Amino acid sequence: MTIRKETLRDQRAKMLAAAPDWRASDARVNPRVAIGSIVAMWLLYFLITTGLGILAGAEQWEYAGRRGIVVVAGILCTFVLYQLIQRVQPRGFGARLAVAMGAAIPLVIVYACINLLVFYYWLPLPDSAKIIADIHTKFPVAWEIVLILDSSIRWYFFFAVWAALYVAFGYANEMRAVERRANHFRIEAQTAQLRALHYQVNPHFLFNTLNSLSTLVLRGSKSEAETMIMNLSSFLRSSLAIDPEQLVSLDEEIALQRLYLDIEQVRFPDRLQVEVLVPKALENACVPVLILQPIIENALKYGVAPSKGRIAIRLTASSEHGLLVVRTENDIDPKAAVPASGTGLGLGNVRERLLTRYGPAAGCEWGPSDGGGFFVSLWLPLAREGC
Repeated sequence: MTIRKETLRDQRAKMLAAAPDWRASDARVNPRVAIGSIVAMWLLYFLITTGLGILAGAEQWEYAGRRGIVVVAGILCTFVLYQLIQRVQPRGFGARLAVAMGAAIPLVIVYACINLLVFYYWLPLPDSAKIIADIHTKFPVAWEIVLILDSSIRWYFFFAVWAALYVAFGYANEMRAVERRANHFRIEAQTAQLRALHYQVNPHFLFNTLNSLSTLVLRGSKSEAETMIMNLSSFLRSSLAIDPEQLVSLDEEIALQRLYLDIEQVRFPDRLQVEVLVPKALENACVPVLILQPIIENALKYGVAPSKGRIAIRLTASSEHGLLVVRTENDIDPKAAVPASGTGLGLGNVRERLLTRYGPAAGCEWGPSDGGGFFVSLWLPLAREGC
């Protein structure tokens, strides 16, 4: 089974291209945050403008009431801008920003008109007449339009800054949602891969066991065949009831392997010898379930099966630099015929499962041992919780 691995960027690109509906929803800023930012922006403007006027020595009380009116108008205009941006959510960030900047133009003009009415018509200030006279001298026909345009240009950047921040916050929300979905899909893909790698083992094991059972039947070894069937039933009941992503204690994993070895003991009653040396402190260390089965199976296939004499399989565990190291070693009969090389599926499977679950913190290596046998060593982060 081949599983295609996608990077987080690939998954993000797929989702961005295929799901514009939830993108628009994710890009919306929380209404409380949006409205709060509008009110805060205009209150900040009011306080800064009034404070600067006081520092300049100007009489601000007559300005404060008028400025309060235009601040309320500014809040209402910005709120309308917020509603417009919220309802129009193009897919691209640039398109959203362009819509926001465009929607700000008519609202700025409305605000400039209100500003003109308050300061020059409804509640004119003493210096308003002088300002109007100066503008009327230069533009005798449309002095109001000049004031509105001048005010609109100055206030447009105020509205535009808020609109740009809103779009930026929305885009940040969208990217966080994309990251969450990409992470969710990555975990699902990783889970599927773990399941696939796990299930690659069982058919191989069943084939070997049924082949051994067939041999016993042909030899007429009824009692041994019955024992193997019972052991196979116990092993399958135990292993298939466990989720492939589940972690079990090292002690439980070894117990599962003993069920498996009991099956093979019937096939090799005089040739198989098993030695397990696991410190008491490491018996509760967590390992992926059935991670040792391909290793034990490999030792039986290439060590015990072709031999004529007694072959030992030794399993040891140790703790090194925060890692759990499990080493399996089997003897090789130098007089036995060398079996054909395998495909490496079993040991490669072990390495892939470890890398998929733990990343570069785990691994597996194998090769000839110093004593003339064959060893397989795997390591993974030492943990005692979660299993």
